[in-house]
Amino acid sequence: MAAFYVQASGGLGDLYAPVLSLTAADAERPGLLGYIKGLRFIRIEAFDTDTAVTATELLRFGHSWAAVHAARPCAAHPTGRYLLTLTPKAYAGTGIHAVHPDQ
Repeated sequence: MAAFYVQASGGLGDLYAPVLSLTAADAERPGLLGYIKGLRFIRIEAFDTDTAVTATELLRFGHSWAAVHAARPCAAHPTGRYLLTLTPKAYAGTGIHAVHPDQ
């Protein structure tokens, strides 16, 4: 994942971190949210009302809180974005383009 961060720091892409996903991850790995918040080239995305509508739909289908705020299509990114995750299988059936960083 360091390579993606280096690319973002050089202006070759953007890295986003959905705050709800980070919150869920921090529950399992305390300190993660604070660490990510301190990284300069990662933008933490707020959990707003539009996101909540999509999240609610996914929660009804049994997806976890960790998955529901990640890489969903939005006005700025109508086809969605890629999500780097160590657990891409957790996002199956969500419409999220989940990719392991080693792939």
